[in-house]
Amino acid sequence: LDGDISKLKSRDLSKLLEDNVDAYEVPRPVLRTTYVDSALRIVRDEDDNIFIYSRVSDSEEVTDYSNVMADLGVASLLEGFNDAVSKIYL
Repeated sequence: LDGDISKLKSRDLSKLLEDNVDAYEVPRPVLRTTYVDSALRIVRDEDDNIFIYSRVSDSEEVTDYSNVMADLGVASLLEGFNDAVSKIYL
């Protein structure tokens, strides 16, 4: 999923639809801020789903994760399966 070939270019798709489908309008999310301070922001979307954002660093420098392997939790999943089902210990 991290390869360039599998990226969904949603802005390009949106532009294509907007240019070719008369009834299509680019979605504009509606977010209502419920609470905000210097370290935390709580917002709700139009379906009342709650999103909580917190500041984890004072740095505004962008972090480059291109050389970091993706952690999909597979090792934890296998460990949990082993502990609950197969119980093979080395």
